[in-house]
Amino acid sequence: MKNNKIKLIAYLGMFSLLTSLILGLFGYSSSTKDLDHVKNQLLANQVENNIDLAMKYVNIYYGTLSQGYKTLLDKDGRSIEGRFEVVDAILEDLGDKSTIFVKVNDDFKRISTNVRFDGRERAIGTFLGTDHKAYKTVMNGELYIGEAEILNQNYYTAYNPIKDKNNNVIGLLFVGVPTIILDNIISLHDSKMDKINIFIILFRSISLGSLILLASISVMAREYKCPPKKQSDTKIQKR
Repeated sequence: MKNNKIKLIAYLGMFSLLTSLILGLFGYSSSTKDLDHVKNQLLANQVENNIDLAMKYVNIYYGTLSQGYKTLLDKDGRSIEGRFEVVDAILEDLGDKSTIFVKVNDDFKRISTNVRFDGRERAIGTFLGTDHKAYKTVMNGELYIGEAEILNQNYYTAYNPIKDKNNNVIGLLFVGVPTIILDNIISLHDSKMDKINIFIILFRSISLGSLILLASISVMAREYKCPPKKQSDTKIQKR
């Protein structure tokens, strides 16, 4: 009987400890997801506002764009390929990476950008790629907002289709906000939470282990003070 009680207490203790650990890990995971959600919401709002501002820059500098042969033409019929006044103004005023693409067959080619290889040569003449996350959305003439990797760095991006007078997609305007600052904040939070969770797990383990030990000792003490009556004693009392 005594052994069964001790086993029951031990099982209940282990169950309580396991439940506590699971809840702790779930709380940590939820906290990290909440921070990611806030980060994405903030960046989405920023790039959505900035892409609207960037389109105004394009309209002010170039007017309504039209399609030329593998390039885009400004209101005066001049190619904007290799002209960087708009993208450089966006970088200076908004701090965003930006690129203007022209639609070439089924892909989009960069013809003006402030994105540079190794901080030097501009990424002119490169293509978006049909496997890009934004491709299907912009091909349907819709704004794409989401994360993307540009030259091995993470950005929150917006790709806005440029359309002609007939509403055909002839190019793209891209703006990107680096996520490194918010990513570092979340990484620091995760690092701190790791340490806090280790402390909590140790504290819970020690606390529950102590409770199990005390409960076991208490059961053993009660059993020792109140030993079961022998059969012969019971018979004498009945007589």
